[in-house]
Amino acid sequence: MLRTLCLLILAATALAQPPQQSNLPNKEADYTIPNFTFHTGDRLDVRLHYTTLGTPARDDAGHVTNAAIVMHGTGGTGRAFLSQQFAGELFGPGQPLDVTKFFIVLPDALGHSKSSKPSDGLHMRFPHYDYEDMVRADYTLLHDGLHIDHLRLVMGTSMGAMHTWVFGYLYPDFMDALMPLASAPVEIAGRNRMFRAMIMQAIKGDPAWKDGEYKEPPAQGLIAAQYSLWMMGTAPLQLHKINSTHDKSDAAVAQLRERALRTDANDMLYYYDASTDYNPAPHLADIKAPLFAINSADDEVNPPELGIMEREIKKVARGRYILIPTSDETRGHGTHSRALIWKPYLVELLRISEVSQALSPANFRVKVDTTKGPFVIEAHRDWAPNGVDRFYNLVRNGFFDDSRFYRVVPHWRTRAIPADPEHGSNLRGTVGFAMVTADARTTQLYINLADNLKNDRQGFTIIGKVVEGMDVVDRLYSGYGETSGGGMRAGHQQRLFEEGNPSLDRQFPNLDKLLRVSVEQAF
Repeated sequence: MLRTLCLLILAATALAQPPQQSNLPNKEADYTIPNFTFHTGDRLDVRLHYTTLGTPARDDAGHVTNAAIVMHGTGGTGRAFLSQQFAGELFGPGQPLDVTKFFIVLPDALGHSKSSKPSDGLHMRFPHYDYEDMVRADYTLLHDGLHIDHLRLVMGTSMGAMHTWVFGYLYPDFMDALMPLASAPVEIAGRNRMFRAMIMQAIKGDPAWKDGEYKEPPAQGLIAAQYSLWMMGTAPLQLHKINSTHDKSDAAVAQLRERALRTDANDMLYYYDASTDYNPAPHLADIKAPLFAINSADDEVNPPELGIMEREIKKVARGRYILIPTSDETRGHGTHSRALIWKPYLVELLRISEVSQALSPANFRVKVDTTKGPFVIEAHRDWAPNGVDRFYNLVRNGFFDDSRFYRVVPHWRTRAIPADPEHGSNLRGTVGFAMVTADARTTQLYINLADNLKNDRQGFTIIGKVVEGMDVVDRLYSGYGETSGGGMRAGHQQRLFEEGNPSLDRQFPNLDKLLRVSVEQAF
């Protein structure tokens, strides 16, 4: 199988010389998902190969706090990111994803490289996977294989960028930030789909194909497919500079033909078939974490003149679209692997998505707009400095927007805050953080609907009080009781932690919503 296929898409210089590899320590391993269920209903024990750099850091509760996943392009491998132009710019000492501070996971996608794929023996009998299957497999590797229940960053290039969008809506509370590089969050159509269709039809149309049971590679189909792939992903400016004479151009084409014949036709057919039903557009509003979508102006796969990104990014609550102008440094679609160009945006994304440690004002009011109407909480820092600082930053970062009563459980839950000294009593209308122990408060707030003095004896420190709209609080739907949250100590909240609102909306449709929560006044 052609392990460097992704590099053909990335840059014309791939024909000139292989990319220089970084010397960062890394580990390779396999994880098997038993009886993995594909979207077709087929089941198969699936092997996922992966590379890691760095060491997972865990908090007192055992949650990993420093993990990031980077997903590769079509036909590629996770180890492609060990190149100097990628790892050398991002993973070294003092760099944005310094592996002394981050735990980096580089999976080989389902159907690719050293992970389970058609060329292992099943050929066209291998279950047909799609992008959601591939993301669910990566999630299972992270969650069940590496015991990671939260990611600091989800990032990917090309196909991996499309997987980043899918990760964002399938698991909206699983990450702090997302960065898709060289992609569009819409159905693959027009020129992009036409190239993919040409690749698949070229392989299937070769008489030597024999429905995937060929003895010799379907050479003409593979060569035609490789030609389409090359034209799809390269940049005219760089191609012309590198292949500046007809002799150089002809030699480059000859190398393409040689590489095409080292490609497994079954694997290649599956690569492009997997993208057929990709379409995040209807789900973009489900993405919660900050997202920076980065494309380059000379990318022929995602041409900016289509206006897709400007339109679709508006659907992402905390999304931003960045278009890198064509320059001598860009490489068309392959700009996604030239980290030096877009590294400053990654630094910014990591900064704005970190769990903020800003101190709150001494006193402030927060307006909570709900499906039953608004109410106002007044918070006092001298009551509970640690808790009030956390509440202030949660509100400023939009954490509670589009949440649900009774439980609020997204990604800040893995960052516990220290205990505060007890101050005042849990009287009607007071607000505090739910907890298991004094040092285990994270994100879940409660409002006392009546005097609740037993909470004083259990160490529940109040951080503020409802000063307007207590009648609204009284009308919030409470028919499920503790059922919708599962109880802090009952251990039933894992599905809520992983799936968030979709799980609550499916199981408990009558829950009222927090529409928007904002700091209204500091004093």
